[in-house]
Amino acid sequence: MPRKAQADKRSQRPSYSLAPRRLRLGKSEILLLGTAHVSRRSVEDVGLAIQREKPDLILLELDEGRARNLRDPDHWKHMDIVQVIRSGKIYLLFSSVLLAVFQKKIGNRLDVAPGAEFLRAIELAEEKNIPYHFIDREIRITLRRAWQKLGFFNRMRLLSELFASFFASDNMPADEVEKLKERDVLHNLLEALPPSFRRVREVILDERDVFMAQKVRDFVRSHRPRRVLVVVGAGHLAGIEEAIAQEHQLGPLTFVQEGSKLKTALFFLAPIVLIAALLAYTALKGERKISVAATLQAWITIKCLSTALITLAWRPHPLAYLAGIVVSPVSTFLPIIKVGWVSALLEAIFRKPQVADFEGLVTATESFREFYRNRIFRIFMVFFIGQFSSALGYWLFLWYIG
Repeated sequence: MPRKAQADKRSQRPSYSLAPRRLRLGKSEILLLGTAHVSRRSVEDVGLAIQREKPDLILLELDEGRARNLRDPDHWKHMDIVQVIRSGKIYLLFSSVLLAVFQKKIGNRLDVAPGAEFLRAIELAEEKNIPYHFIDREIRITLRRAWQKLGFFNRMRLLSELFASFFASDNMPADEVEKLKERDVLHNLLEALPPSFRRVREVILDERDVFMAQKVRDFVRSHRPRRVLVVVGAGHLAGIEEAIAQEHQLGPLTFVQEGSKLKTALFFLAPIVLIAALLAYTALKGERKISVAATLQAWITIKCLSTALITLAWRPHPLAYLAGIVVSPVSTFLPIIKVGWVSALLEAIFRKPQVADFEGLVTATESFREFYRNRIFRIFMVFFIGQFSSALGYWLFLWYIG
């Protein structure tokens, strides 16, 4: 075939929207393919890469849990939310719902499901009998490590911003839609965070770059493939390319600090010591004498009233409402019994979410009325408002006896 004809044929071949980065690791060639997670072109890029490059191994930016959820979009409908709360994972569930709603909103706007490129890669790998594996760190570990990097006020700020984003309009300008396709959405989001959240960026992006780079090295070492296709978000390309050149220890990247017994003991004893000190002060030095009985009565009254008045705004189930009020005075001294946890658990038991509530998570954020009526969001609000009311009652009591 003449050279000109060959050149014309090559020029007519489909091109990648973002060309893969080609690396060498021993005798294996590694192709890093960056995607935007919400771009139809990314789905096409995956198909093109598998067809053109003919990889012997495919590695994906997923963990087992996310892969399972991706292949079963209706997994929410089968979840036992009562068991989730009982196991103390309500914060993890809340984070997962936030992420799911955010991704679903973007997916609806762009007319492509988030993670569709990974699903396409799995389908083609199974069709062509190509081994595939997941290289990302478990999302539960990532979220817990990120949460532990934040101080109290930054945690509250992050939660408030995420909550506010629930009701943000999804009427995104066309040019902004195109920008989402050009780069990884998560990367853009984290780049926009203020400097005080830099440590969160390190956990969610930088640490995962190192983790995934090492997983690629491990799979190359065990499988010895001729060519590996690694499909990751575009924001991870530079980090993985830099980290893959050397060996890394995964242990420090998967370590999650558990609460110490000393911290739990201090948390338990602090209210008792503080109240005892105030009682002693008022009894010995103060002009106003406060008896122990009067102090206990004030404690119970203030704590119960604050919980009763504030939690009533969200109209929890009557038993959840009453249980929160009863638990409120003792919750400060018993860290294992909290107003929000008890109220949310009973709310979930007596008003168990229906399939429609799971299906309506996205539409529920489009109006306050729908958000208020959705049973899943109601459980979360009962939890957070219960926790807030109990804390407020504690500070009101200190103000009263002071």
